[in-house]
Amino acid sequence: MNRKHVIVIVAIVAIFIGLVAAEYSWRIISNIFTGQTRVVKAQPLNIYPDNSTPFPEIAITGQPFNISINVENPNPVTINGWIMVNFTKTGITADDVSIYSDARYQGYPLSIIKCGVFGDTLVFIIQVNYVYDPYFHFNSGLNANITYFTVQYNAEGTYKWALAVCQ
Repeated sequence: MNRKHVIVIVAIVAIFIGLVAAEYSWRIISNIFTGQTRVVKAQPLNIYPDNSTPFPEIAITGQPFNISINVENPNPVTINGWIMVNFTKTGITADDVSIYSDARYQGYPLSIIKCGVFGDTLVFIIQVNYVYDPYFHFNSGLNANITYFTVQYNAEGTYKWALAVCQ
């Protein structure tokens, strides 16, 4: 064994002895409170455009339209998340669809992030523009008109779209 190996072994033993000594230095001065928690999967949220602002079946290039979002939360607790909007079209580019919003959520403006093109799908994330809490808070029950945004198609074609809440 060379000197380096001896130093490493001594350091490991010293660290181990220090951890054992720290363990014995704790004095429990209360009863030990124990319990058990069962964690279950949350029920999925339901997201859809409000009936007053549905996605149109036919749109004209460059003509914006507004969409208001409803989210139903069947869980007994508030769920936090962002809204994801996807557009799929063969050969889609990042400039084919624009989304913007002047909506405010709990007093803060929204950030609409164009995540990019993945295959034939253009992905946007809508979140709250607040550093400490960028989430929408979906309370139990119906969250009617939780927010709204404007969509504009900039290129012709047939688009499939999807809305979802993500974390």
